[in-house]
Amino acid sequence: MKNWVFSRLGVVGLAGAALMGCAGPRMVAPKDVAQGSQTLEVAERSSMTGSLVDESFKLGTFAVTDVDRDWNKKSGFSVVGYSNDTTTTGYSYKLKGGAGAWDGSCASSADKKGIAILGGEAAWGKSSITCQCKSGETTASVVLKADSPDSSSTKKMGGELSTGAEKKYKVSVVSETDKSNFSESPAGFRFDSDDGAVGAVEILRPGRVWLNERLSETERPPVACLAAGLMLYQAPSEH
Repeated sequence: MKNWVFSRLGVVGLAGAALMGCAGPRMVAPKDVAQGSQTLEVAERSSMTGSLVDESFKLGTFAVTDVDRDWNKKSGFSVVGYSNDTTTTGYSYKLKGGAGAWDGSCASSADKKGIAILGGEAAWGKSSITCQCKSGETTASVVLKADSPDSSSTKKMGGELSTGAEKKYKVSVVSETDKSNFSESPAGFRFDSDDGAVGAVEILRPGRVWLNERLSETERPPVACLAAGLMLYQAPSEH
């Protein structure tokens, strides 16, 4: 009997090790991003998505809640530069924690030719993505798009992040991971000011966010909110 129990425990242990070994790649934060940054780790995030799934999760001291992927099909759809006719992905969510709650919403439009070439799903480099976060009278936003409409390379994606405090930061792709990344997704994005890195977001699951000491305390919640929006993004499909 003891041998049988030991055998069963051994099998369970090996299975657990195998599952841990199958963990996907993680983004490696650039040194200048990691240095002097607070890291917001993700916890309690489901591996599934969809209207029937609770996609809420913890993001450091914040909580991402009320994720609604049917938001663009409902009344009140509003992201600057997008409409129901032109949007292939639209979703909303909330960020709670800190001084107040933030209402987040994201929209994207994809190159239909790119979707056809890629077999029904648009890679990051074929989509334009905008996320907005609002709290009171403050509106923060991040806009991403490919440098060239003829290229599906995620390395060419870039854009701008605004915290709503008249401060704007450059957004660029981070590709380095701790193991091979075979997906079409970049590892994440970094945010930079003229003086250096101010933060970054890992979009590979489960995800995490870096907030650099260059960010003021009032800028941290909107940056965390926008980063959560990018973490929730799913490539649009023609199906």
